[in-house]
Amino acid sequence: MLVRSRTLVTAALSCSLLFGATVNGTGVAIAYENVSMAAQYEPRYESLETRLGSSGVFPKSVEQSVENLAELPEETRFLLEGDSFSIIIDDGLLASRLDPNTGEIRHTLGASGISYTPGEMKRSYTDRVTVKVVYPDGSFDRVTPHSVVYVADSIYYGIESTGYPKVRNGQTVKIPLRVTDGGTGAVGGVPQGSKVVRDRYGSIENAELMGAIILIDEKTGDLTFTAPDDRTGQLWFRTEVTFPDGSDSEVQYVIEVTDQPEPVDVIRPAGSSLSS
Repeated sequence: MLVRSRTLVTAALSCSLLFGATVNGTGVAIAYENVSMAAQYEPRYESLETRLGSSGVFPKSVEQSVENLAELPEETRFLLEGDSFSIIIDDGLLASRLDPNTGEIRHTLGASGISYTPGEMKRSYTDRVTVKVVYPDGSFDRVTPHSVVYVADSIYYGIESTGYPKVRNGQTVKIPLRVTDGGTGAVGGVPQGSKVVRDRYGSIENAELMGAIILIDEKTGDLTFTAPDDRTGQLWFRTEVTFPDGSDSEVQYVIEVTDQPEPVDVIRPAGSSLSS
């Protein structure tokens, strides 16, 4: 930083005067050369607070840049603190990648697919990355950019799924919507404040044209399904869950309608896909 450099030069000049050096400009230059670049510069990252999803309402990735990059000397390099070879931190959910030339940090949710142990998912990440800024003279600074990255509800809560349930002609069954809390692993209903509706593509209407009757509890997502009287085979349809933070997931159902007097399966959503 220019102001700091001037302060250092002034201090060096004062020392030269104390030792009786002639002030003709040379002393100032020598004093400046003895000051490390780490003492002259102070990298500043922009502060970041955001929520990441997979697409749509919340972006999948976000960048965090060095605000005063243009002030730093050429050939300054940026490394992850504690690891001179890696440029990425990835726990299977959030990946934070450092650009060694610009210092930019890109936070990406599910960069190589989402992988985590149920019950161990984080709800948010705070000040995740510490950067070692190495200057051309070999001196360095350590910077921990302030960041808070929240995980969208549609990622944090997983839709429970099973196989292909069977329902007899004309039979009515209730299908509960169950979700898994990514942080605790607990299985329960959708979080309070969620809303569950028919999907926007008309798949439920198509199933109803085939003779099915489908009702949805918007607060819980529980679904009442009545099978057609005169048709058999698989019926496929979806609902949409909007979580309290505004992110959403699609829940897919595949139900087999049969005319055989066999036991009806335990009914749960047959599958899900995520979007936010």
